[in-house]
Amino acid sequence: MSAAKYQEVVELFKSAIPEDDGAQLSVFIKGEQVINTSVGVDSDALINVFSCSKALSGIAFAQIVERGLIDLDETVVTYWPEFGVKGKSKITVRQLLSHQAGLPETRLGVTNKQWLTDHDAANLLAAERPLWAPGKAFGYHGLSIGTFMSELAFKVTGKTIQENFEENVRKPSGAQAFLGLPESEHHRIAPLLPGKGPTPELLKKFGPPENFVAGPYNSHVFRGLAPTDGPEAQYSIPSPFGLKFGHPAAGGVASAEGLATVLQWAVGYGTNSSGLRPDTIEDFSQLQVNGFDLVLDSPNMSFGTIFMKPCGAKPFGSISAFGHDGAAGAMVLADPEGEIVLGYTVRRFTYPGGMDPRIRPILGAIQKIARS
Repeated sequence: MSAAKYQEVVELFKSAIPEDDGAQLSVFIKGEQVINTSVGVDSDALINVFSCSKALSGIAFAQIVERGLIDLDETVVTYWPEFGVKGKSKITVRQLLSHQAGLPETRLGVTNKQWLTDHDAANLLAAERPLWAPGKAFGYHGLSIGTFMSELAFKVTGKTIQENFEENVRKPSGAQAFLGLPESEHHRIAPLLPGKGPTPELLKKFGPPENFVAGPYNSHVFRGLAPTDGPEAQYSIPSPFGLKFGHPAAGGVASAEGLATVLQWAVGYGTNSSGLRPDTIEDFSQLQVNGFDLVLDSPNMSFGTIFMKPCGAKPFGSISAFGHDGAAGAMVLADPEGEIVLGYTVRRFTYPGGMDPRIRPILGAIQKIARS
């Protein structure tokens, strides 16, 4: 396979993303890196990837399951007895990690500092009654799913999920993707840029209907999250404190190549080895929930265990594909149909949030070539 076949995709990428937005694109096909390019930012710069972090920590958590230390279909209290109060004793690990547990937040709220401190947020959530009956609905556990992964990892390995990722995923893969950035590497960060605001065309295509009103779960979960000023600002996800902690659901930093390298290492497309067994990948990437998301107020969301699945709102691959997007627009995915692995990062927040709409035609072009 020749990377030259994908030159038209590189040109499409460079024409679609303005220089002042700053973006990176890295693509592996059948194990061969066919694209590694950028506009407006160095290709090896590190960018906050927000919820793409879930894919990174998800690979580390899948390793723990593969080692037999955790059974996804066992109850959480098997590993974390304190979790079982207030109607939570029957929640399984799989329910907890597929946004079904009703614990995206507490009723009184978790502070930024508590989210970014080992065990503090976990202890608060473990003492909480679910916001809805577990297993009866789902809603995006934007930060808490990372907290749950880390606490469960700690219970069975004695190490946080960030430590498991660093030792068992990042180092062996050699990926420039971090959950907890060493201070010596902070100079490599390309700071995020504020969004420009949606164009009329984007508003028409992706904006909410005129009669849209955010539901109670949305407004409760996202109230006051990551304020830009005040005493809590020093504990925001992109702050030096947040970078060093590397929250496993939203605090990761990476280059696009770093994101893609982690997933390519995990799936091993086109090679004779992989970081995870195929049956582990199939288990984690199998669809668990689909439909209306109570927290995002979206009628069309899909998740496996930890990982996001393609759906109408996020059309990024075949029924077997999996990955995750990030709040500013980043995306990482793996798709066995075509044996595609893609990492995309962007500095400037894009509308409407999550997977940058501009990556869709670029991904479509990649898929067309890879599957031909």
